[in-house]
Amino acid sequence: MTKKPQAKYFFEVSYEVANKIGGIYTVIKSKSPEMVKYYGDNYYTIGFYNPKNAEIELIPKTVDRKLKGVFSSLEKSGIKCYYGIWNIPSKPKTILLDVSGFMGQMNNIKAELWEKYQIDSLHSDSWFDEPVVWSYATGLLLEKMSDVFKDGKIAAQFHEWMSGTGMLYLKDKKVKIGTVFTTHATMLGRSIAGGGGDLLAMADEGIRKNEVIDEFEARNYHCLAKHQTEKRCATVADCFTTVSRTTSHEARYILGRTAKVHLYNGLNLENFPAMEKLSYLHYKNKAKLSDFLRAYFEPYYNLKLEHARMIFLSGRYEFHNKGIDVFINSLGMLNERLKKEGAKSDVFAFIAIPAGVKGPKMEVLENISLFSEIENHVDEFLPEIKNKLVSMLTSGEYTNGGIANFMSEKYDKAFKKLLIAFKSKIGGCAPICAYELEYPEENDSIVSACLSAGLCNREDDSVKVVFYPRYLSAADRVIPMDYFDVIQGCSLTVFPSFYEPWGYTPVEAAASGALTLTSDLAGFGEFISERVKNGDVDGKGIYVLNMRDRAYNDICSDLSEIIYEVVNFSQQEIIDHKHNAKNDISIVDWTKLSGRYIEAHNEAVSKIK
Repeated sequence: MTKKPQAKYFFEVSYEVANKIGGIYTVIKSKSPEMVKYYGDNYYTIGFYNPKNAEIELIPKTVDRKLKGVFSSLEKSGIKCYYGIWNIPSKPKTILLDVSGFMGQMNNIKAELWEKYQIDSLHSDSWFDEPVVWSYATGLLLEKMSDVFKDGKIAAQFHEWMSGTGMLYLKDKKVKIGTVFTTHATMLGRSIAGGGGDLLAMADEGIRKNEVIDEFEARNYHCLAKHQTEKRCATVADCFTTVSRTTSHEARYILGRTAKVHLYNGLNLENFPAMEKLSYLHYKNKAKLSDFLRAYFEPYYNLKLEHARMIFLSGRYEFHNKGIDVFINSLGMLNERLKKEGAKSDVFAFIAIPAGVKGPKMEVLENISLFSEIENHVDEFLPEIKNKLVSMLTSGEYTNGGIANFMSEKYDKAFKKLLIAFKSKIGGCAPICAYELEYPEENDSIVSACLSAGLCNREDDSVKVVFYPRYLSAADRVIPMDYFDVIQGCSLTVFPSFYEPWGYTPVEAAASGALTLTSDLAGFGEFISERVKNGDVDGKGIYVLNMRDRAYNDICSDLSEIIYEVVNFSQQEIIDHKHNAKNDISIVDWTKLSGRYIEAHNEAVSKIK
């Protein structure tokens, strides 16, 4: 695999450049330092101008002299270009296109897409319209820039269907730019999987018969225009790429083309703490989570927190796609097993899946407030204990009579009042969901599944669940911790996806020093399984759940067995496996994966005629 670019200039086009929406933002942001190494000042990122995000993400700079004419010409058409550097460590050059003044061309662009590519956008909505107009504008921009940069070959990479019409424009105008189109997940494939369809079985059968899915099947999933745009882009690109072998297999059936290069998603691992620091962070953040658990559960009953294990799942609210259902059912199995065995410690499962919320539940806020008040009183009381104890020891008057000997009447009364208030819910059950949802809780899939699995947060339940339907943030009132702080405080992170083109979450978890689990249906799971088979990594610390062609109950049972194993690890075994996970994840550092992008760029520019 060559790592020397044949292109002198490289343009990376994505709706998510300096405009965070999903995972592509992370891909481009984390990869950009390597692209800067390869292309230097000739690397440009091109994105959508969102005023709110651009205010933070874009550092305006004086426009390069040779680009002034390009920008001026586009502005006459209603396309305003904002130029500067993306406010990320690698500081790549960035052009953001404001197409608000160009939206009047929408119907003309749609007509052109129909006439030239039979893309039926008659019934499309704003989620299609704005990206398509913006993308078309990027095609106009690149066409003009190719007239300016004539001293070397040009490669341009277009991420997802949202940037695709820009590439279609370039191909139609025969602009001499080598084009790479990257599918991170096919629109139709994701929709089929999200609707409960067996996408893998459909793809296997279709490929066996050498068939491609009827594109009008996308009508049933209300994504016809997006699917057709994606399919046309995959067809005409000089180099078609996907983010994993899993997605390439899907694309063969859904889009009718197999990827030339697999562009696995990496990370800048130097941005994650070293294992030595992670050990300290685990201790610190586990203590914070333990305090939250005391506040959340102990108004109802006492916990068994010594040697407790904390497990974490997060992601979009795709109940089946993300394997949330499998996780909950496996916890139900684990709960019954641990109860029968008389487990000495509780297991706590955090399900951090954003949903529509009104705000924190009042009983939860009340519990947290009372716990904080207890902490504050203890902090006030500690100096008094210290002074009395030192005095008694130095005077020889010390007797082992318990803490009451050191407590003044003021603190004694205050603590008794707090104790009565804090324990006022004794005999009840802690809530499963920490927030009031915008809809009836009984209609929520996660809450309903927990109750069906016997996970009711009763005192005798060995597995206790906290459904946290908010993005984790240190500014939150309920769990005031950021996402990575929570991961670092947990023992195991679980991501048993049925549909996952790649899967950044287990990668980030392992880089953050947690044991992690993915599935063999996820791109990353397939990737790590192959590397284990080749002997590149040992795989201990990164579990791959076998879900392919398995019965549902067997999958749940296997996951429950893995969690049971981790729950019963000694502290040293946990540490050893965390070290293994941290070591193994080095295989996805961008320094090792970025060369695949150069391979794709070189493939594309080799097609320039």
